[in-house]
Amino acid sequence: MTEPKQIGSAEAAVRIPHIGAFVLETLTLGMYGDPRHTLREYVQNSFDAIRTAQRTRFLDGRGAVTITITDGAIAIKDNGLGVSADQAWNTLTSVGASKKDRQRDAGFRGIGRLAGMAYCDELIFRTTFPGETTVTTISFDCEKLLKAMSPDEGGDVELAKLLARAIKFDSVEDAASADDHFFEVTLRGLENAPASLKDGAEVRAYLSETVPVDFDPNWTWGQKIEADYKTYFGGALETIDVIVVAGGTTQKILKPYGETYDHAKGTMDLRTVEFFAGEDNRYWGWVGRLSESAAVTDWRTRGLRVRVRNIQVDGTEIFEKLFTQVKPSYGRFSSYYVGEIHVDAEQVIPNARRDGFEETPRWMDIKSSLMANICEPLASDAYDASQQGQINVTKVVEDIDKLVERSQNLAESSRASYDQVVDLMNTAKRLRRRASSALKVVGDLDETVVDAGDRQGQRAAVLQEAARSVETVESQARMLVGRFLDEDERLMGLKTRLRQEILQELLDVVNAFVDPGTYQKIKRQLTKSV
Repeated sequence: MTEPKQIGSAEAAVRIPHIGAFVLETLTLGMYGDPRHTLREYVQNSFDAIRTAQRTRFLDGRGAVTITITDGAIAIKDNGLGVSADQAWNTLTSVGASKKDRQRDAGFRGIGRLAGMAYCDELIFRTTFPGETTVTTISFDCEKLLKAMSPDEGGDVELAKLLARAIKFDSVEDAASADDHFFEVTLRGLENAPASLKDGAEVRAYLSETVPVDFDPNWTWGQKIEADYKTYFGGALETIDVIVVAGGTTQKILKPYGETYDHAKGTMDLRTVEFFAGEDNRYWGWVGRLSESAAVTDWRTRGLRVRVRNIQVDGTEIFEKLFTQVKPSYGRFSSYYVGEIHVDAEQVIPNARRDGFEETPRWMDIKSSLMANICEPLASDAYDASQQGQINVTKVVEDIDKLVERSQNLAESSRASYDQVVDLMNTAKRLRRRASSALKVVGDLDETVVDAGDRQGQRAAVLQEAARSVETVESQARMLVGRFLDEDERLMGLKTRLRQEILQELLDVVNAFVDPGTYQKIKRQLTKSV
């Protein structure tokens, strides 16, 4: 009987696992839920390159990223440090490997540069480095790569061999000044790209929400927020200029916060901004309190957002979950506010998709602190405001019920006076305005009481019926006025009263421009005419 052959450690070491092309699909198509996250990844890489250039004193001025969208291509170019010619191949063709420092840089996994592969025919990187005149170009044949990632191919293609066949390298000397430094990504051939990635307006809106840009300089709270941030963290809030060129328009991107915010039935004002500071420099944030207790509907600003190195992580989902953990019915209250919470990059690790954080002990402690110090008090305030809103809605309905009763009594009375009817109309007008204001927020109020388990407390239908009653009262009052005007005696009295009111208004105007003697002469003459 033959003894089983023992494999020595040296022989076992040469066995290399097969890594198929499907891995690349996971890192591109499967990584980002929104195609526009691709642009965030490239801006994030540019941000790191710009900060490196500033630290090494190759860039003294402002960091800038220009995104140019045309019919057939999207180009993202920055004035960051770039990549040296001798390092370009190893750096730009590596997958899942990076020299970046997690605690210093925004990106660190080495997969973001492939984000655009799923949406173009060719992915091109161009770069030059300070002190060099060489421009290096590395291009990925995305059509070939996507074909190999197809389920029909079976995933039996070795990833390293596939990449070697799909990547081209080119280096041109004396193509740049020795003082130049830049990095440019181009997605060429956009037939597979969704509209949201090619539409200038959608791209601008998305970037204003996610990337590290300035507040609108006209927004009064912007400087106060930046000053308080600096006081807490000891350094300025880092930003870059991001410019989008699309559709014949060049626009600098700014964060979308301002003085007014949309809700379901109108707009509301920013009442004040409150600052929240975590212990041990773990996090700091600002929260905007609004003039009405209602959910903001603009997806670019609604809710509280988490940022690390001033780049947004996820959307509003992180805080919505934290509000829900305080109390299940509180989840929606995050959208009653606007604001940003900046978490210290050394305390947390964003996950690969950048839609949350790895569940480390530090992040779990920070979540507990955020729930206790931000979510719980804000949710309680929103709930109390909603309860007060329910009381106010009830009062409006009660006042309208009284108005309807009063209108019916006047209609049935033979002694109703013209003044009583006019007062009825004015009261109805005021209540119509109050009902209109209440209708703007009653939907949010009803959702609150439903979340609290009180379905009987919903007031929207009652308020809508009351508002219709006001319209009926106004119509009835107009009919009563018409009845008075049909009576000659009362009509004459009304005409006389109107003439006297007009005369007095006229005399008030004249009095401001003539001497007392002249005024008396004019008054006597006009009084005779009337």
